Amino acid sequence: MTTIEVPKKNPHNKGLVVLFIIIVFGLLTWGMYEMLTGPARYNNRDFMSLFAGGKAILRGLDPYDPTVWNPLRAELGSTWMPDDRAPFPLWTLLLVLPFAALDLGWAAAAWLAFSLCVLGGGMFLLINAYYAKPLPVAEFALVALFTFTYRAVLVSMNNGQITFLLFFLLALFLWLVRRERPFLAGIVLAFVVIKPNAFVLFVPAFGLWLLWRRRWRILAGTAMGGGVMFAISWLVLPGWLFEWLNVTGKTEVTAITPTVWGLAYEILPEWWAILGLIFVVGVTAVLGLIIFRNENLTETEVMPLALIASLLTTPYAWVYEHLLLLIPCILIYLAIRQRGIAALVWLLTVFVLPWGTFWLAENRASDTLTAFVPVFVAVFFIAYLLIKSPFPAAHDTAT
Repeated sequence: MTTIEVPKKNPHNKGLVVLFIIIVFGLLTWGMYEMLTGPARYNNRDFMSLFAGGKAILRGLDPYDPTVWNPLRAELGSTWMPDDRAPFPLWTLLLVLPFAALDLGWAAAAWLAFSLCVLGGGMFLLINAYYAKPLPVAEFALVALFTFTYRAVLVSMNNGQITFLLFFLLALFLWLVRRERPFLAGIVLAFVVIKPNAFVLFVPAFGLWLLWRRRWRILAGTAMGGGVMFAISWLVLPGWLFEWLNVTGKTEVTAITPTVWGLAYEILPEWWAILGLIFVVGVTAVLGLIIFRNENLTETEVMPLALIASLLTTPYAWVYEHLLLLIPCILIYLAIRQRGIAALVWLLTVFVLPWGTFWLAENRASDTLTAFVPVFVAVFFIAYLLIKSPFPAAHDTAT
């Protein structure tokens, strides 16, 4: 059977891969500019918050000053003002400086091209780390097709979201853990703070588990990575953190988000906040029981579970955050030995459920029921953990 093979370590192969990536990136950027991001097409998308924040830094302005933020957005062509200051932490804005140096249309085009490249890169890392033999071409095509047409992927592309980079970073974290590079894995893990709203439960839950299992090198890498990011950002704009913490408007839409908070509002509108809190406690308790009462679990199982629980319980998350659910979905697909069953589960989790809830959202003018997507992904993931230990030890995987 034809397979997708991982190239052997060879400097010529590496050079060809780099050249191929550059060419693909260039073509994607040009295509995105022509079709999506040309003049006046991305001035009222979420990407503008990243772009304007980067522009502010390049101009020596404070992106957290309300007297600067909206006038700057207006100057750059935006007529949509959802926040009174930059909603992203300063270290995130520093990451997008190369894009902010460009014209808006080309910046957005390059950002979308970069997003697709890191999406493909994260998918490849997971396959490389967790499938012990070359993946057949037909299966690779199946994974790629439904990855790139996943609902959250298309929504993220439409908005110019940063979630693609988070997906890559978490995939890289797992890949480094499997390659027994825990310190580097910890440094990578620290970068989840570039968009912290999706990790409200993830950080304390996974952090406590790492402490409990004495993963000192991962924790040391995370501390170092976080410390360096904080130090650099503080040197660029001292005191920015206290200004950024005044971004409070995001929680005003909690009741309509595809989370347990949105479900609570659907069930009991008058008491949704109390019911939502009960749901949060319940999800947190279930997560804690699973990860702290099973000593055989590894980062491969605990990280996705903490991620799913966090996406369910965060006060602010939209469908584009569900792009991160591709991590547990891909892991489930790779772990199931009966490939027909694996394909069926993959179809259900990344096509039927997300697009089915999209149909419901369109008909109901509300996306709260999309919260059932992470719920069902969690059910599939937990069910498989209960049946068998899905992945071999790290040293048994393909190199």
